[in-house]
Amino acid sequence: MKIIAVLGIVFLVTACQKADKPSESETDRQSQSPIEGAWELVENRVDGKLEKPIRPQQLKIFHDGFFSFIHYNPDGSFHGAGAGTYTLEGNQYKETFRYYDDTTWVGYADQQTWELRGDTLLFSGFKKVFDRAGKEMSADTWGGDKFVEKRVRAKP
Repeated sequence: MKIIAVLGIVFLVTACQKADKPSESETDRQSQSPIEGAWELVENRVDGKLEKPIRPQQLKIFHDGFFSFIHYNPDGSFHGAGAGTYTLEGNQYKETFRYYDDTTWVGYADQQTWELRGDTLLFSGFKKVFDRAGKEMSADTWGGDKFVEKRVRAKP
């Protein structure tokens, strides 16, 4: 049941558009986030060890300042899902969870570094982790600064 609810959230976040805007102008396209779109996690390095799954482990979607994702373990079992808001400042990416299958983390935020190379998006983190009050906590709370994720643009 959780999976159905999370998939519904993912659908709503990605489907929502401003109703008062009939078409996207050139200015809007230029101000759009460079990571806008759907991305599949195809490679994950943790502590330098490559974890390359048989199929993509995660689909993460960025749209209009929001992110959503569904994540599987390398063996194909369900790992987690969540959604919230994100910001980019230089090479710093920060996401704040509004929804998560483990509600303990709702309101928490994490900061990672990011790099875009064509249709490949790299994330590295966790550089910082913040509690609901915005107080910085140890990044080790979420595994520390030990991963590098490689994502590619999802193709229909």
